[in-house]
Amino acid sequence: MEIELTNIRIEASESGKRALLEDVSVQLNSGEITLLLGCTGSGKTTLLQTFAGLRPPDAGSITLDGTPFWKEGKVPQSILLQMGLLFQFPEQQLFARSIQREFTYSLRPYRLSEKQQQEQITKALKQWDPPVTSELDRRFHLDRSPFALSGGEKRRLGLALGSVTNPHWLLLDEPSAGLEAQSVGLLLDVLEQHRLAGGGGVVATHDLDTFLPCADRVLLLQEGRLIADLTPRELHKRPELLEQTGIGLPPSMRLTQQFRAAGLELPLTAMTPEEMAESIVHSTSIKVGIQNELKEASATVTMEVKSDVMKYEKEALMLSSIKTEDDPKLLPNTLTHSGGLYGVMDPRLRWILYILLVTATMLQQRWLGLTLALVPVVAALAVLPRQTLAGCMKLMKPLLFFFIISTALSGTTLSTEGGGLHFGFSLMQAEGTLLNVYRLFIVTLASLWFSLTTPYGRMVEGLNWVLGIGKKIRLPLASFALAVSLIFRFIPMIWSEWQRFSLIVRARGKAALRPNTVRIRDLGPMVIPLLMALFQRAEDMTIAMEMRKVREHSTLGGRSSLLVWSKRDTWISLAGLIVFVFLIWIR
Repeated sequence: MEIELTNIRIEASESGKRALLEDVSVQLNSGEITLLLGCTGSGKTTLLQTFAGLRPPDAGSITLDGTPFWKEGKVPQSILLQMGLLFQFPEQQLFARSIQREFTYSLRPYRLSEKQQQEQITKALKQWDPPVTSELDRRFHLDRSPFALSGGEKRRLGLALGSVTNPHWLLLDEPSAGLEAQSVGLLLDVLEQHRLAGGGGVVATHDLDTFLPCADRVLLLQEGRLIADLTPRELHKRPELLEQTGIGLPPSMRLTQQFRAAGLELPLTAMTPEEMAESIVHSTSIKVGIQNELKEASATVTMEVKSDVMKYEKEALMLSSIKTEDDPKLLPNTLTHSGGLYGVMDPRLRWILYILLVTATMLQQRWLGLTLALVPVVAALAVLPRQTLAGCMKLMKPLLFFFIISTALSGTTLSTEGGGLHFGFSLMQAEGTLLNVYRLFIVTLASLWFSLTTPYGRMVEGLNWVLGIGKKIRLPLASFALAVSLIFRFIPMIWSEWQRFSLIVRARGKAALRPNTVRIRDLGPMVIPLLMALFQRAEDMTIAMEMRKVREHSTLGGRSSLLVWSKRDTWISLAGLIVFVFLIWIR
């Protein structure tokens, strides 16, 4: 079974940004473990999700044994069932009240009998939770809550949930991050068993020392392009590739270079500290008198390996608090670093326009005035990049549905005249509610535009300036500005987390759906981890605020390099004021 990518291109959500993947052509074979290497932002996660059928390419094709992945905007379930994608932090996908229910949810798309399900669960437990002395020593009791596990145990359970389905292709994103040595050993055993069974594996990682010795092939990515396709042994002979891409050399390669610089040639086939130590000890060019010193050097290499692994784990953990390296179709602040109108617009101007528009909208009492207030909002959203605009439309659909339901319910009347229940519908009541939700809809669109186009730092600086006059009367405006900014920051954050967890649910649920679509029955598995992630984000932000010792007198009224007012800003503000006066006049 082969996966073949031909000239794959995936665009970034930001206008003017380089493509996430550019002209990638590669064929993956069964029975091979392939490593995806590259620095942060090189496209590893995007490529993994492309293999898994979660990201449709903007150009090119992807096939499984000649069968196209994407048909009418969907991937057939027969292909999805062959893919087992494990995200970088698999413990974030847990939602059920017992480990048994977690396994059952993962196995449900495969339509197995109860006996078959239990056999696969038993196999997964044997792989990922081997008993030390007796059955009582197991950690993953099936009736135990997954939320009662420790952080490392949750991560190991997440890996077990990904492999319990026996997918033909294991797609792992930084699987060793946060794992202790024992769990890493179990992971390598699972990969080896999977390869011997004829399955294929793709591992995106920074942990070269752990995975290079067990890999058959290495794909090297740089800025979305595939720059090398070679074996681990060939990579050891070309260490300059790792330096060129900014990955850096593992300790064994560094030691080889140091010996070569000292005039001592060592074999280029040693990839682990143990192999390196053996090659040093048995090298004919090394005198017996210095063998003990070289053994100490090999021990030093082993310590460096452990240090580097810990470094990569910490690096990966830090990445979890921000949006992942290759997931740029998420909405928050997607326009803040691009050029164009929004890239140079002063944040004070954005605050002024937003306040004027919201004020004018809230004062409207007629349909004509609200519709005219909607025009500049639609015009502002229309210049967003196509993919960002598509994300906005997906976000607005459930909101519109909620507004329609609210209007229908508000117009429904119930009476008991004549001795029975009589349902009716009042157009006047429905119209009043519809007018209010229409007003709320416009304000929501304006808030979404503002949060998408204004980075957090500029948002705070601009609001501080707008409210700076209150500093003279000692109002607690800094706290107010911070609170308002955090609220705006959470608007795109909620959508970004929704997209992230929709990918996880689609990867586990194996449903043939269009991108960013979730089935109703999957809302439970999605909403619980989503809320937990948002609470964690809120807690992290609170801790950050406490550590920074935010005070009312922090930066109010101060000048900042983020505030640069231009003549164009002046003309735009005047135009906005004219529109505001016009809307107030017609209200």
